[in-house]
Amino acid sequence: MQWIVVEWDARTSRLFQAAIHVTVENQRGVLAKVASEVADAGSNIDSISMEEDRAVFTTMHFVLEVANRQHLARVMRALRRLPDVKKITRVRE
Repeated sequence: MQWIVVEWDARTSRLFQAAIHVTVENQRGVLAKVASEVADAGSNIDSISMEEDRAVFTTMHFVLEVANRQHLARVMRALRRLPDVKKITRVRE
């Protein structure tokens, strides 16, 4: 067996897709607040779908564009600071 040494290019500018679920209180304007926080954290929303849970909460399913895991962590921390956000989970495929 032969081992080959490899390294990631530190200058990569490619964006990666990351899926998260965000559970929020079902209130007017909450989607705008979440979308604004994602943009302020330097990320882009690739896609979104939503499902209502008992009319009190809504779960938003996002696919985001992020630079790396640290960038995703920053986005998730920013979202956790919003009072309407009750739960955030990363979806791993």
